[in-house]
Amino acid sequence: MNKLLFLSLCLFLGAAEAKMVNAIAIVVEGEPITTAEISAVQTQMHISKEEAKTMLIDNRLQKAAMKDIVVTEDEVDERVALIAKQNNMSTEKLQGAVKQQGLTWSKFRDQIKTALKKQKFFKTKIANTIMAPSDDELRLFYQNHPELFSMPSSITMTEYSSSSPTAIQAFLQNPAQSKGVKSRTVTIKGSELTPQLHAMIAQTQVGGFTPPFNNGNAYVTFLVKAKGASALKPFDQAKESVTVEWKKDQQDDAIKDYFEKMKSKASIEIIRP
Repeated sequence: MNKLLFLSLCLFLGAAEAKMVNAIAIVVEGEPITTAEISAVQTQMHISKEEAKTMLIDNRLQKAAMKDIVVTEDEVDERVALIAKQNNMSTEKLQGAVKQQGLTWSKFRDQIKTALKKQKFFKTKIANTIMAPSDDELRLFYQNHPELFSMPSSITMTEYSSSSPTAIQAFLQNPAQSKGVKSRTVTIKGSELTPQLHAMIAQTQVGGFTPPFNNGNAYVTFLVKAKGASALKPFDQAKESVTVEWKKDQQDDAIKDYFEKMKSKASIEIIRP
């Protein structure tokens, strides 16, 4: 074969292969999903190709559902100010903390805008489909999910705290990095737990860390070391928590149903299996 012809053929095949690496695989409501996106999600989430496709299709459906929802820059500014206040820092310090976590300020604001859009979407499209629960519904949920409302007699934990959210995040990623982090061992009676802390402890296994949170004075995470014998709280005492958990469960189901219906009617074109 002529060398020039062979070289041209190689270049053509190479270019075709490069294009295939990031070709359009699926189009959802006019929004493309590329093969590169699918591969990236597979790698990052450690899931199968089909699971990655499903996740990306759901993502595009969410975008389509929220395309007419408007969030202004003033609304983003208000949420930024609230986040800074909740973390006992100025907006300037919050910008520094965001940068330390490897996130640009514009990307951070974009994430807030997306979160606000989701909240508005839920309020306008989903919330009004969830009816207030009756006592019978709450009691049934309580009986079917005793693990959510069981209170350990006591919990022994190591409390790790810091004035810096970055220090706590670094510690959780690598407990050997404890610079700027204080620790102490505490034992708390189950009856003394706040509903929020009880929910965290209930979802944290012995030997695990709770998600970090701001307790008003510092950023805190707990390493759960031991839990005493658990007893189911009486329904009347647990009713507030039961209502909160019931609503979460109903919200998840309502959102899932909304997008399943949307998916059945959506324009989804599979270009490359």
